[in-house]
Amino acid sequence: MKHLLAFAAVVFLPLAMAAQTQHIKFKQDGAFANLQATVTDAVTGQPMSISLGVSRSSSTGSGSSASLTYTAFEQSADFNSFTITNIFGAIPASALTGENTQHLILDFDTSTLDPTTSSSDTCTIVFVPFSFTCVPGPVGLIHLEFSENDVQRTQILNLDEVVTSGPVTTHIHQRSDTSTANVQGSVFGIGISGPIANVGINNNSSIELMHN
Repeated sequence: MKHLLAFAAVVFLPLAMAAQTQHIKFKQDGAFANLQATVTDAVTGQPMSISLGVSRSSSTGSGSSASLTYTAFEQSADFNSFTITNIFGAIPASALTGENTQHLILDFDTSTLDPTTSSSDTCTIVFVPFSFTCVPGPVGLIHLEFSENDVQRTQILNLDEVVTSGPVTTHIHQRSDTSTANVQGSVFGIGISGPIANVGINNNSSIELMHN
């Protein structure tokens, strides 16, 4: 049942965004950090899966020097609704600090995202009675401290990946050197902690977002 609802969300949510056309692409060179975690939504009390990535980069046409991606999935306790949040955009270079991958710090307020170089939305689909709604994504503070732990190191030679999350398709091309890392901090007031992250260096990589 869970898989069926998730599939339906991926199929139907793009219809809600059909009138919205947006295409953003970032070149990524330099330090990056990412995490994947399951947390508890402070409002609903339900488990929520989140992924977040930040990388030093340059952007087509905007000259920005860092980019942020954030995706969250949450299903209601009765399996009758499914919510997807996608945030993607340019952020100031000053939001990601650290001399090297041993220790990187992300400090950013999503209320300051520039709509001309970013996309942020939360879409909810209700199955019975059927409805869907999309609203602007969450605004608030993200503070995360990443510490490289070298438990495992990975070299990505040439990744070419396309991921569709509800109304958003992300095309990732990556060459990088990566290490596992610990992370602690908070995302929109939800505490994050543990060895659930990676840090590394991107080499002539790119990430591209397209609204379906």
